[in-house]
Order: sequence, then structure tokens, then C-alpha cells
Amino acid sequence: MRKISFILLLVTASFYISAQELNEAYLESLPEAVRNDISERMIEKKVSEKDSYRLSETDSDIKKTPNKDKIFGSDFFNSMQTSFMPISAPNLDDSYVLDFGDILRIQLLGQKDLIDSYKLERDGSINLPDIGQINLAGLSLGEASKLIKSKVNQAYIGTDSFISLENIRDVSILLAGDVFNPGVYTLNGSSNVLHAINVAGGIGAYGSYRSIKLIRNQQVIETLDIYDILIDGKFKSTNRLRSGDIVFVDPRMNVVTVEGAFKRQSKYELLAEENLSNAIKYANELSVDADLSNIFLYRTLDGEVKSIPIANISQFKNIKSSDQDRVFVRKNSFRNVKISGAIVRPGNYKMIEGQNIFDLIKEAGGYTQNAFPEGAIYLNEEAKKINSNASEKLYDEFIDGLIDILQKSSGEMDITPLITLSQQIKNSTPNGRIIIDLLDDSSQIVIKNDDSIFIPEKNNSVFMFGEVLNEGALIYKRGADLEFYLAEASGLKEQANAQSIFIMYPNGQTKQFNRKRNLFASKSQEITIEPGSVIYVPKKIDNSLSSRLTAQAYATILGQVALAVASVNSINKW
Repeated sequence: MRKISFILLLVTASFYISAQELNEAYLESLPEAVRNDISERMIEKKVSEKDSYRLSETDSDIKKTPNKDKIFGSDFFNSMQTSFMPISAPNLDDSYVLDFGDILRIQLLGQKDLIDSYKLERDGSINLPDIGQINLAGLSLGEASKLIKSKVNQAYIGTDSFISLENIRDVSILLAGDVFNPGVYTLNGSSNVLHAINVAGGIGAYGSYRSIKLIRNQQVIETLDIYDILIDGKFKSTNRLRSGDIVFVDPRMNVVTVEGAFKRQSKYELLAEENLSNAIKYANELSVDADLSNIFLYRTLDGEVKSIPIANISQFKNIKSSDQDRVFVRKNSFRNVKISGAIVRPGNYKMIEGQNIFDLIKEAGGYTQNAFPEGAIYLNEEAKKINSNASEKLYDEFIDGLIDILQKSSGEMDITPLITLSQQIKNSTPNGRIIIDLLDDSSQIVIKNDDSIFIPEKNNSVFMFGEVLNEGALIYKRGADLEFYLAEASGLKEQANAQSIFIMYPNGQTKQFNRKRNLFASKSQEITIEPGSVIYVPKKIDNSLSSRLTAQAYATILGQVALAVASVNSINKW
């Protein structure tokens, strides 16, 4: 006979009291966890008896919720830290255009040796000894270097020249339009439009991210679209700022909300000539869970929002965008579930909303030859939360019961079993098991997200735990009664409670039996033992604590035992 050792939690010493008061000496004699819980519970009771007042809520207590109406791109300038701004130390390529205020460092080697710095004057020129004035304003650094070398070669034979940019000028520009903080700003000459917008605090509440203009000499020389950078990774701005430039942010155009089955749900700004298909592109297209039979366009027409059904997603290619449009595609609601054990293809599955357990079993290939569906363990997250709350409530009631017993008892009382039972309740882990009957096809249990189901294999064992002389697994015998298995376990211990024996069947159902009543008082209530059942004999408790509480406590503990047994002992064929 194969046996599985099972050690019930906590062996505690006997605790005796001579009641009426919970004195410090008695509390110190209790296990630390129970002592702390009893003390806290008594404090809670005292506090609850006092008048309580609701504190007024202050502004500091109210958490600000994030702005859900942010448009795509609005965080761009928040991420541009000042450390990313260009600095005065030049490290520029040959395309940098020279102007008043730039300083060149020129070194001559050969017939003429010279090293000096030259600042571009207001007329845009520098003055070299023995060479004279050279106009450089408007030339790129590369073009200026070639011109200087040409002049040096004409003046000095066999002289090499080396030109570098020692310092760059400041530029004064105007930021206007729907920028957050418009005005005149001074930047260094290597700045571009993005740097200017960032210095001004970003785009204003009604400004466009799609149309930022650089105006020079009354002409628009460049229009920047932030979406080119954010979506396509293309920075098309090639012009550095010059003094007198105007950076103008146009008013925001059509704002379109994209929601539902899209990879990047957000609000997007669309240009007047763009179709709604552009918004779908900006949202990274549809996600894999899109329900293409539920596509809607919500548009404001004649002062009210109209719901327009769309037959095909491709129709958006022919629909011009309008401000405050909303594109919605419903998501198919999938359930991520797990099935394991005696199943052909165990693993994780994605099931459609409304499918049930039998659909999952079919999807997984059905049962193996040795499957035992009668003992299926179905775990549900919602049930787990309910079980957790119930266990906490049960523990609190147990603590209250202990306090009541200790305060009212007039003589010495052994409360060791109660202490042990309360600790077992506290240490139990809620499992969220739901009792199911897979032999009944009409039991259409709809699958929820994160559900799991375990199908054990057939076994030929009955498991005995608790106050029996020989705990462990016993060979199942068809038709054998409770007395048979108690005898196989070598009988009951002296402190066993023969009036209240618990049996948990393979499907998770628990029943409580009065051994004497069932066996001698009446034949009408027959005790059936099935293969895979767990028989638990509790310890005798001599107290006034409600029998309902003790029954609930043993059912909670027994559930943990049954789950462990089912997962470990599912390989024997009966």
C-alpha cells in the first residue's frame, strides 16, 4: 500500500486559562501570530465603540488624474531636456552658414607663420594681414575655408592654411502663433526649429504639431511636421536659425480619436486634405483582435453626434477627416486560459468570448485514455477573491469566538485544538476552485480570463488524513464503506472527533458525516466513497464555538489537501 505522508500544521502545547480577563500572562503564552491578532481585534472593537468623524478632504489629499485628452505628440517637447540643447562650443560640419558674430581661427604655416582669431564684422567680413578684407557672410564653413585658402595662396607662396570655427554667434528670433510662450528669444547659431519650440515651452493648447513654419525675409522657407519625426523617423528640417527668423505655429487642424482594436489608441491631428485612413496608419493599424464586423465612425453633424456604421475598413481611404471625428473598431474579447493534466494537447489557449469548458477541452484535443474528468479541478480568479475574503472573515470570526470563550469560561479549558485550527485557517491559501461536473454536457460553464483546469488521471486510492493512526493513501475497494477505510487506517486516535468526519469527493464537493448517526441510526443516508476521495478526521473540540465555524474551517483546510493530492496522485489506474 502506497502512502503519502501529510503533516498537519503546528503542534502546539496545551493552553489553559481561568477566564473573565485576558491578562498579559495569558496573552504571552499564546503563539505570537494568534496573540497579535487577538490584541489587534480587541483594539478594533474598542475603537469601533467610540464616535468617529469623517475628516474633510483637502486639496493635498486629492490625486490629480492624468490628462486623457492629450493629443499624440504632446509629450515630445516634454522629453527634450535642456542638456540636449546646442551649446556654444562649435562641433559643426561644413554646411554651417557663417554670419556676423562667428569667430574663425586661422593658422598659416610656410612663408608666413600666423595663428589668430577673426570675428565676422557687421558687414560679414574678416580682415587678414597683407591680404585684406574677405567677405564670408552667407557662405558655408566649407565654402569660406576654400575662399580663404585661395586668398592665402595668392598672397604667400608655399603657405598652408588651416581654418576652424572657434565660436558661433547668437541669433535673435521671434516665436509666434500657437506656441506655449510666444516672444523674442536669443539662441545660438546652431539651433533649429525644434530647439526654438522647446525653449518656448512647446506647442500651445491649440497649436498644430503638423504645421510649424520657418519664415525668413517674409518667405516660408520650411514647414516642419512633427509626425514625420515621430511616426516615420524622418527629420526634414535642414535650415539653422538666423537672426530675424520667425518660427510660427499654425492653429491645430482636425483632431481625430482612434479607439478600440488599434495598436496605438490616441488622438491624432490630421491635415485638412488627409483621409481617416491616415489616422489608422498613425495608430499603427489594427490589432490582431479586431472585430471587423463592428466598425463605426462617430461624427458631429447638425449639432449632434451621428453614429455611422462602416462596412469595410478600406472605406476610410475615401472619407475626408473632420474635426472631432471618432473611429472605433470593437475588440474581440479573448480569454487566456490554461488546461493541463490528462489532456491530448495541454497548454495555454486563447478562447473567444462565450466559449465554455467543453469548447476548451475540444480545442485541446480531448481527454487521454486514462483521464479522470470526474476529478477535474477548475480554478477561477473571481472565485479565488471570494474565497480569500471568506477565509479572512472566517478567521476574524474565529478570533472573536476565542475572545468570547476566554472571557466567559469559568474553569480551566484546553483550547489547543482551537488555536491550531485558527492558525491553519490563517495559513491556508485560497485556491478559487469551482465545483464542476464534466460528465454533464448541459453544464455550460463559460470560461473567464486566466481560468485554469486540471484533468487528473484515474487513480485507485482513497486518502486518509487527520486523527487516524495511519495517515496516507489506501487502496480503493469498490463498495467499501467508511468503517472499512477507518479500519485500514488502523482506527482513530483518542482525541479524534468521530461525530464529525469530512469527506471531500474528487469533484471538490465536501460533506460532513456523523459517524454514529450514519452507521447506526438510519440506513437512509448511505456514505459513499469514490476513488480519489479524501477522508479527514478532525480533532475533538470541547467548546461552545459555533459548529458552523468549525465546519467551514475544516472545509477550507480540506480543500488545500485535496488539491495537493489530486496533482500528485493522478497516475494510477483503477
